[in-house]
Amino acid sequence: MKNRILALFASLVIGGSLFLVSSGAVAAVTPSGPSGKGVCATEAAAVKAGASVSTLRAMGDCEINRRFATLTQLGSKVSGSKLLTSSDAAALTAEIASTTSGLTSLKATIDAETSIPALRAEIARIATDYRVYLLVGPQVNLVSAADGVVASQTTFAKVNTNLTARIAAAKAAGKDVTAAQADLDKMNAAVTSAVGLATPLPAALLPLTPAQYNGGTAGPVLANARTALGQARDQLKAARADAKACRDALK
Repeated sequence: MKNRILALFASLVIGGSLFLVSSGAVAAVTPSGPSGKGVCATEAAAVKAGASVSTLRAMGDCEINRRFATLTQLGSKVSGSKLLTSSDAAALTAEIASTTSGLTSLKATIDAETSIPALRAEIARIATDYRVYLLVGPQVNLVSAADGVVASQTTFAKVNTNLTARIAAAKAAGKDVTAAQADLDKMNAAVTSAVGLATPLPAALLPLTPAQYNGGTAGPVLANARTALGQARDQLKAARADAKACRDALK
């Protein structure tokens, strides 16, 4: 039984690491910077030096292409996730596909445009109509993190089963198990709290749209989700510590 518990502790550490990465990666979807910087710096400099149909078109194509690369990365993250529920993965996949389709259509418009004012307006739509970095990326990362928290309760349930059995055996042998039981109760309470924080988040995050972000209503939802996931992370860390304390009390 001791080896079984050690294995479960190892899975908790791995699960915790996955959760920490998921929740911390929200602002690091891609190494490229905001519009006109990073990947598209050369194209931005060319537009600044002399805005023309060719320089503006190159700028628009670059900005769309880097978003395509990011969307591909996000799609791979969703398809390869072991934490996302099937329904959440399907919703995120649909969002990524819809965003990719919209940008593909916009790229065709930009590539065919010959008016400088129209090109400027179309390039502005790359960010405002799709919000790859400020909305789609955070949706993928936050929903993944939330589902990871909820999924962790399966492993904690196994830890609870094993530690409960050890407590019962120790008690039957005449050992004082008051401290061990208190630690186990704290673990279970912390897990319940973490799962309670994470469970409502996908339903709040998945429906968000670029128009809501532009209108100022999506930002607070994203911020609240980050706060809730930070609290859930702390609860899971506390739960792991409580589980270890329970194990140690039974030695």
